[in-house]
Amino acid sequence: MDQLTLLEHFIESEINLLVKLRMGNGMDEKEYENMKRSFSLLMEQWSDKDSIPQDAVQSVMEVCGELYNFSRNYSGEESERIRDAAANISTLRQKGLACDQISDKAKEKVMSSLMEQMEKGGGFFEKLQQGKGLDEEQFEEILEELTTIDDKIFFWDTMPKPLVRILISLYEMDLFVYKYEDEFQDQVEADKIYDAYERFFDLIVG
Repeated sequence: MDQLTLLEHFIESEINLLVKLRMGNGMDEKEYENMKRSFSLLMEQWSDKDSIPQDAVQSVMEVCGELYNFSRNYSGEESERIRDAAANISTLRQKGLACDQISDKAKEKVMSSLMEQMEKGGGFFEKLQQGKGLDEEQFEEILEELTTIDDKIFFWDTMPKPLVRILISLYEMDLFVYKYEDEFQDQVEADKIYDAYERFFDLIVG
């Protein structure tokens, strides 16, 4: 099956699955299997490439975070099934996007400052993961850099995988809110993280 058809199938199944979850109808296993099958095949087709089509980026970026967030609207076994689905898709996605090479030097130059900002001080998300809280100065620098390059990267036909991974991490930053609320018991830091997430969301999606 060609890439465009697979992408259409993936997006259609993703939308159907998320709509049913939003309506409170629980996990549609058939739609999930359809989505996972097409997503897995896409990841295989992209595995030897250093970029993915721009048209795929938003769905690839959103799918795991959306599933995890919906899992919190359910309880018990149903919630676990949705979280397991999110974890399975995340594993497929990590394998499919595992490439640090950027063959297009012009794109690499555009991205270079953003990538440097992400890694500064031991890594923006690494510090969040370790419970060190939101580095507000670093976030401002990241957001400023994204604002600077926004009008360039979102008109590219394909997007390098390292940049896609950065966008995924920023899009899923709201998941750290739960970590800081539930695990670290730090509501002040959780609120800071959510405010930062909303600002990123407004820039990229809004």
